[in-house]
Amino acid sequence: MRFFSLLVLLCALSACSSPKLDASKPGGVLRRTHLGSDPKTLNPWISADAASSRFASLLYLGLVRTDPDTDEVMPYMAESFELRKGGKLILVKMREDLEWTDGEPIDAEDVEYTWNTLIRDEVAQSSTKDILTVDGEFPQVTLLDKFNLRFETKEVFAPFLRSLSTAIAPKHDVERFLTESGAKTLEEKQKAFNSYLSIQTKPDEIVSSGPFKLDKIIRGERIEVKRNPKFFIFDEQGQRLPYLDKIVYSYVRDSTADTFKFLADEAYILSVTAQNSALIKTLEEKYDFSLHDAGPTTGTNFIWFNMSKHVPEPKYSWFNDENFRKAISYAIDRENIVNNVFQGLGAPLFTAESLKSPFLNEELADGHPRDMAKAKKLLEASGFSFHTNKDSDELELHDKHGNRVEFNLFTNAGNQEREFISVIVISNLRELGMKVNFKLLEFNNFVSRLMSGKDYEAGIIGLTGGNEPNSGANVWRSDGRLHMFDVKAGQEGAVTRDWERELDSLFSKAVQTMDFKERKVFYDRFQEIIYEHNPMIYIASPKQLSAIKHKIAGIRKTKYGGMMPYLYKVYIK
Repeated sequence: MRFFSLLVLLCALSACSSPKLDASKPGGVLRRTHLGSDPKTLNPWISADAASSRFASLLYLGLVRTDPDTDEVMPYMAESFELRKGGKLILVKMREDLEWTDGEPIDAEDVEYTWNTLIRDEVAQSSTKDILTVDGEFPQVTLLDKFNLRFETKEVFAPFLRSLSTAIAPKHDVERFLTESGAKTLEEKQKAFNSYLSIQTKPDEIVSSGPFKLDKIIRGERIEVKRNPKFFIFDEQGQRLPYLDKIVYSYVRDSTADTFKFLADEAYILSVTAQNSALIKTLEEKYDFSLHDAGPTTGTNFIWFNMSKHVPEPKYSWFNDENFRKAISYAIDRENIVNNVFQGLGAPLFTAESLKSPFLNEELADGHPRDMAKAKKLLEASGFSFHTNKDSDELELHDKHGNRVEFNLFTNAGNQEREFISVIVISNLRELGMKVNFKLLEFNNFVSRLMSGKDYEAGIIGLTGGNEPNSGANVWRSDGRLHMFDVKAGQEGAVTRDWERELDSLFSKAVQTMDFKERKVFYDRFQEIIYEHNPMIYIASPKQLSAIKHKIAGIRKTKYGGMMPYLYKVYIK
């Protein structure tokens, strides 16, 4: 595996560092941006989009967290945990100094209610239950006393300890809300809970536990969170964290607006696109910031086709033809995307695991070279044929019934990198005679379509990632809620293919061994299946670049946690 690089720029990036900062007076307002529109909800137990999850994570905590340098699981709201029965049983002791923002104590009853009532009994309808379920069985969560719990799975579930990071809900506040809604049946409670912690909720009515609490939302403009004075962590000098008084997230529509806000000192952190990296690097001294390279992103980007029966013929047959999908993979010019979209700061991507993942299948990491001749042979093997339009001299691809291959390709508006990638992919497919109509959608509209499996034919999007492949079980299991290339098993019109059944089996087996090497064998095979059948065709992985103003203290580079592993330790100089 190799990274295309702009040698001079990378050398400069690796050498840059912020000056030593004075830690004597922590505090201040951190100004940031949010690329996009309002989050759909602040409810972490039903959130299905990155924006909602991002803001909810500031407000609610779980029992454990991961070390940003080692990725090992550490206690958080838990004081300690103990593994027994080879990992099938976990005994958790909670801290006794925890409080909700309304002053009520946080204890084991909140945890038991979150796991058993909200998630297991599906008052909260989300992908969380999919991720926590092994072989169709949800773990047993038993309340032992006010501060102690017992978690047990029928079989060994290797990611389970990490899953204890699931956000804990305030039982007393949720029950109050459901009672006031008049909900009695499960269906009524589910409907009511969908509006719990909506963005219309008054900030002083939100009961939360995180280092910050909601201060205000100005629809379409910004979100502000302020310091939670009841947060339980103290620094070495005995000062209660977080240091920051407030964080202000201003909405921006695109990366250009994001950059202007940063240079105007209206934002102190900028996620730098590869296209802008060389220019941004030249502005460090003038605008008092440093550009940081945190290595490849943990997310993935890809093109995929709607393989569900919601798509009419003949497109249903095209999209379900493995030679058709494989031909597209061979046609995509990934190196061109790396060099021109990412300015050389990235690498081609061929696997469902990111280039940073310890579970990456190294044998597939380099994938295959672009090969248009092979792409055409694959299409011809499935009965497709190539014709030249007499009027325009344009190459046209027709299926075996004479239908011109034409479809719509969606991506979300405002993400310039994704738009540029789409333009190159469309150009590549034009070389195969495919007519691709490019459509931009507002992000939430796009997500709603792909979640329903309706009203779209193909898309280019990205998924955030982590180091635990089972966190993607909601995508890959045939019954997963985010089984985005087809409707999930059990729904009307669902089709479960043989290789999907193997994926189901692999994910079940992989979580039932605690040994990393044994688990990697299963996940290597999972990546082989995706590489072979191409339900999602992976494109390229950019480097993670960020510009950070020198006025921000409390930052450091970590392997897994980025430049600000502990936001509650950040402050303004």
